[in-house]
Amino acid sequence: MRLTRLKCALIAASVCAMALFAGAGSAFASESPPCDPGPGGNTETCFTFNGSGTHVNDMVTAVTVFESTRTLQVCVSGPDSALPFCSQFQPVAPGASIAILWAPDRNVTPGKYCGRTWRQNNVGPNTKIGEACVNLP
Repeated sequence: MRLTRLKCALIAASVCAMALFAGAGSAFASESPPCDPGPGGNTETCFTFNGSGTHVNDMVTAVTVFESTRTLQVCVSGPDSALPFCSQFQPVAPGASIAILWAPDRNVTPGKYCGRTWRQNNVGPNTKIGEACVNLP
């Protein structure tokens, strides 16, 4: 499982590095991103917060698929009025990952912020298959 968390962390770090390169400002990375192995072990969702206190430089949700292709969406959710912020649904093959970056670079509403992964179903409503969260004071 350590290798998969490392993979999610690297994806999140690369997305954050792109934001920094584009001028999003300096960041304080969380030490170990919370991750959630999805039901059945086919996916893992990781969530990274960069900032200090309620000042958020950026947040990243990343999901990796291990065994079976899934049509997935990743979101950053929380009490801030700009959220949720989500990707489009897209097919993700085994060994592949998708991520979304929310980069407000401002103070946000305190509370619980989560990275969520949703699976698109052929019939019926979409299913939440991953959630990793942090609490901002």
